[in-house]
Amino acid sequence: MDVLILGGTGLISTAITRQLDATGHDVTVCNRGESDAAIPESVDHVRADRFGDEFPARVSGTDPEVVIDMLCFSESDAELAIEAFEDRIDQYVLTSTIDVYRRPVESNPVTESAPRRPPTSDYGARKASAEDAIRAAHDRGAFAATIVRPWTTYGPHGNGNLCHTFGVDTTYLRRLRDGEPIVVHGDGTGLWGPTHRRDVAGAYVGAVGNRAAYGEAYNVTAEGVPTWNEYYRTLADALGAPEPELVHVPTDVLLEIAPEKTDFLADHGRYSTTFDTEKARRDLGYEQSISLERGAREVIAYLEERDAITSEDDAFIDALVADWRETRSEFAEGFEY
Repeated sequence: MDVLILGGTGLISTAITRQLDATGHDVTVCNRGESDAAIPESVDHVRADRFGDEFPARVSGTDPEVVIDMLCFSESDAELAIEAFEDRIDQYVLTSTIDVYRRPVESNPVTESAPRRPPTSDYGARKASAEDAIRAAHDRGAFAATIVRPWTTYGPHGNGNLCHTFGVDTTYLRRLRDGEPIVVHGDGTGLWGPTHRRDVAGAYVGAVGNRAAYGEAYNVTAEGVPTWNEYYRTLADALGAPEPELVHVPTDVLLEIAPEKTDFLADHGRYSTTFDTEKARRDLGYEQSISLERGAREVIAYLEERDAITSEDDAFIDALVADWRETRSEFAEGFEY
């Protein structure tokens, strides 16, 4: 099929581009042409600003059967896509997020029919509005719509996106590698499920031209979900590092003392959630085939080749570890009942 990917060179979309090309689809990517991601020479390229008012005109010369939109983040972005592709394509695949779901959840695992409001984050609220606009277009026959909702995705791209309590930079990888303590929110038994980008991309490939996916939404998330403690131990093993020194600090304390450093924790990390992928496995052939340790080794090798494992927050983490240990010790020694 003739597939137009809006984006095509990002963390997930580079893998989608490669897999679609490898399976014989005619692929065109549409972006500003600023990425150095390696994509097959057979892939065509349209340069356009996805968010500009001129976007519909810039893609008017394309003739795709399927559009995969990796760059739709709001209702207005969705309306631009509808203007550009209504009555011109067979299928539109929207990249959404599990952040559209309300959390904390009432029960695990979360299915696609779980309540979406209020969403987990502002990002999730914007994605939910985009979903609503695309669903409305589907309902009036503008095109068949498919919605894909990934969770955290990682891979050999950019900084690797191996998340930690304070975000997505590589500080924790450096500290784990060198045997230095890291801060873990709560007691570390909450669940966190990263998925390798090639596995996520496979679900998109399975959705293309798939009539079973028309009008449907899918969780494309981890099927094996470690605790945060297990996650950090797996990263340490992948680094060839010693047993990690995990310093557990209550989540509410971290949110209170470091609001400027805990956006990720507030919106994502603090929630212990699993998501049901049965629908994606049934309709899209989705599976999580790449283990966390295997995927982490790949990402670490990628980063090390580029000398890209660096530290951004060492002073903050060192101070936090020292103060928390002293405070906890003083409390334990002084508490009487």
